[in-house]
Amino acid sequence: PLEGVGRGLSERVVEIPWILRSLPAGPNVRVLDVGTAFAPIVYKRLLLGQTQTIETVDLAENGVHGLIGHVADVRDLPFADDSYDVATCISTLEHIGMDNEHYRIESGGGDDVTALRELGRVAGRVLLTVPGGADANLGWLRQYQPSTFRERAAEASLSVQRMEVYAHDPVLGWGPVDEGAVGDRHFGDGVFAAAAVICADLSHDRQVSGKP
Repeated sequence: PLEGVGRGLSERVVEIPWILRSLPAGPNVRVLDVGTAFAPIVYKRLLLGQTQTIETVDLAENGVHGLIGHVADVRDLPFADDSYDVATCISTLEHIGMDNEHYRIESGGGDDVTALRELGRVAGRVLLTVPGGADANLGWLRQYQPSTFRERAAEASLSVQRMEVYAHDPVLGWGPVDEGAVGDRHFGDGVFAAAAVICADLSHDRQVSGKP
């Protein structure tokens, strides 16, 4: 279990192992990783070592030799329904449609619900992480209360199968907390990035969407 680790480190110390541990194993499992281009090098290397068949999509080239990459907007993916078994998305949803000048890409308008709906359409199961805490718009990213994130998922016809929240403690490091314990957390509180992170396993509800 991820508990009491990574004191002073960013939420990546939680997100990366959480996502990779949640992936079903095997070469026949088709995975679409979203936002790979700006992911840490260690994550890209770990993707190369996975047993699943992994492809990536981003607004920029993934920069990883050995992984098939697609340059596309996650709000309008060029893939058929259920092209993948799982979509993974580490700390990317909060940037969609926001000011991405820092990454030297133009993401335009649009919202997170559209992106979530597209991920559910092409994959059916979505594993993702976002900054947790008090609802906030920081211009370049959004921060979500757990209850707000659940609402966004429901708007996108995605059911929450599992959701875990982790928070950073300046003395103990990162550890699991109750969903209601992060409502007063703000980005950068006691750590240089998110002070809490939401890790979610979502599935597409075909009945809600009207699809067979």
